[in-house]
Amino acid sequence: MTSILLLLAKYRYLILFPIAVLEGPFAAIIVGFLSSSGVFNIFIVYLVVVFGDMVGDSLYYFIGRLSGSSIMKHGHYIGITADKLEVAKKYFADYHHRALIISKLAYGIGVSGIIAAGILKISYRKFIKTCTYIALIQSACLISIGFLFGHAYLQIEKYLNIYAKIILIIALILVGYFIFTKVKSKIKLKKE
Repeated sequence: MTSILLLLAKYRYLILFPIAVLEGPFAAIIVGFLSSSGVFNIFIVYLVVVFGDMVGDSLYYFIGRLSGSSIMKHGHYIGITADKLEVAKKYFADYHHRALIISKLAYGIGVSGIIAAGILKISYRKFIKTCTYIALIQSACLISIGFLFGHAYLQIEKYLNIYAKIILIIALILVGYFIFTKVKSKIKLKKE
């Protein structure tokens, strides 16, 4: 985070958009802090961060959409099967807002949910509309946190890293559980 802070302080708006595409939430907090110091205009920063977040989401979506057949072909090696994708597709179809909110807010595993939306060929119009609403609210909150509490950015980064690690551990446990139950059911079928 410190290196991002130094890049933003030196190159300002020139580097803000690419950083917002790659690291939207962290960039929002940092530029919120820099806005409170007078380095950035908070309104311009808000628009750039929201647009960067939407571009990043779109990139991940299209990575999923364009590589979907490859993942379908080789996904069984990592536990992605046609059956699981069909269940995910139904969930996205019925609850696409909820699925995208979870994907956008779950740091650490969120990108995979956005890529999954692309793999499942969820309507891009519905996808980007939901992501835009989320980005508008999320960016406003994170920029405000940076603006009000930016002087404590190292502490914020520490808590976000802990949050991301907890989410990652939970995701790994769930994946392990699904793999275990699948192996267990295969063993049970072989015995019968």
